[in-house]
Amino acid sequence: MFTGIIEKKSKILEIDNWKFVIENKFPWELNLWQSIAHDGACMTVDNISDANYSFFMMQESLSKTNFWYKKVWDYFNIERCLRANDRIDGHFVSWHIDTTWEIVTLEKLSDWSLIIWVSFHTSYSNLTISKWSIAINWVSLTIVDTKPWYISVSLIPLTQDWTNLWELQLAEKVNLEFDMLGKYILGKNNV
Repeated sequence: MFTGIIEKKSKILEIDNWKFVIENKFPWELNLWQSIAHDGACMTVDNISDANYSFFMMQESLSKTNFWYKKVWDYFNIERCLRANDRIDGHFVSWHIDTTWEIVTLEKLSDWSLIIWVSFHTSYSNLTISKWSIAINWVSLTIVDTKPWYISVSLIPLTQDWTNLWELQLAEKVNLEFDMLGKYILGKNNV
């Protein structure tokens, strides 16, 4: 279980036959077989050193994420799994991406906040309610506005600095995980 509160941004150092090598921001805390969320996709650490760690990306995960578009020197938003005694500052996220869609508008406001509009298939529209939660590239965010085929979220400057959302471009694919409680309420196990 995760909260969508990003712990670190980590660079992709190498991609070789869908094995990703990532800079290790937790050199004394990671273990083999540990689950770490990377832009919302939970991956198992299969090799580790003080400088980096790696995970293998199988076809099923590739088909559900934006990892196809990742390249060396891109950043992942990363979060280690929730401990039983942790504070829950974001919202419950399961590390299972619902869909991958694209950025349709980016708008920087005079207060330095950033409005992001993200499109998605209309079959997900019943999972988007204004002021509900959504995870975009694993960042726990509140939906500002919703329409049948897109939502908007607003990022404070700290979120822009702390995550990889500051580098998003128009038409870029992002990972979306809709609110878990909303899915349970609606009985959606496979949207």
